[in-house]
Amino acid sequence: MGIFKQPKSPAPDPELERQLKERREEEESEKKRKAEKDKEFKWRKQMGMVGARSLFSRAGGKGFFYENEEV
Repeated sequence: MGIFKQPKSPAPDPELERQLKERREEEESEKKRKAEKDKEFKWRKQMGMVGARSLFSRAGGKGFFYENEEV
């Protein structure tokens, strides 16, 4: 009789739905921002601007860094 009926699902909470939507949008924007940052870092690494040797040499392998002096 009434024993085997499925319980009714609760009504959707509009405030909770709004919060979940905002959180999803924030996560997506953060994910896009991180992808752009990783892409920029990868490019800088390839150009020799970032890394262990970047402090001592210029991109392209020319010269070394001397304080206020170009070689």
